[in-house]
Amino acid sequence: MRGRISQGVALALALLAVAACQKKEPLTAAKAEQILRAFIVSRVPAYAEVPMHVWWNAQSPEDDFDARSVRTLHNLQRAGLVTVAESHENGTTSYVARVTPKGFPTLGTAPSARGPALRGLICYKVYDGIRNFERHPSDPTIGRAELLWHYTNATPLYPLFETKIDKPLDKAFASLVSFYYKDHQWRFDVTVNKTEAESSIQREMRRRPPAAAMMASLASSGKKPVSTTPAHARMRATTAENSSCVSRIRTASAPRMRRCG
Repeated sequence: MRGRISQGVALALALLAVAACQKKEPLTAAKAEQILRAFIVSRVPAYAEVPMHVWWNAQSPEDDFDARSVRTLHNLQRAGLVTVAESHENGTTSYVARVTPKGFPTLGTAPSARGPALRGLICYKVYDGIRNFERHPSDPTIGRAELLWHYTNATPLYPLFETKIDKPLDKAFASLVSFYYKDHQWRFDVTVNKTEAESSIQREMRRRPPAAAMMASLASSGKKPVSTTPAHARMRATTAENSSCVSRIRTASAPRMRRCG
């Protein structure tokens, strides 16, 4: 009896393994869309951050991001979401924000290169599909395409966060995506995360032959995303990596689920 149960379990596992294998076939634009749809939702939250403590002195002078951060804190204060304490002591100017009961449901916190930061939902990132699909000239299971997307549906926090970086509404952006078949699964790598839809990706695709560009993009996978918080001499290390949306999947393969900005 035990032997029959073991054989049944082994057969079930074998059937599951066969079902998990994806069909190897020539890559097409429609297939590339299908691969992406399995991992990318159509609308992704986009956030902006502002340090809770902004300061400068003669050794670490005020920069543009400090000015935008102070304006953002004052915007949030006028909206009743935070209180801001200003001080000028021993040559150091300092602004410290505290979240109010009204702001508690709206603003979150996150680590940043300038210490703890307030984080707010400012808009959404919406995907618009792919274009300029190209298949490898000698390997039909390798290809690349541009994934188009834009920011839209601004929230009331959008105009308040003057620290938002490169998030204009309704402007077309593109990501360069490489597709390939490996270990019985269709996979993709986002090799260029964000660029203007008509700029660098177009030049890159015209400048490099398809085969060379695709192989180079596959070889470049695995890089860590770079923080958009401006660098400065007084930056402090954080204790945890800041979470992000997205959209920022570097490598994906079925049947792993994707989380989302």
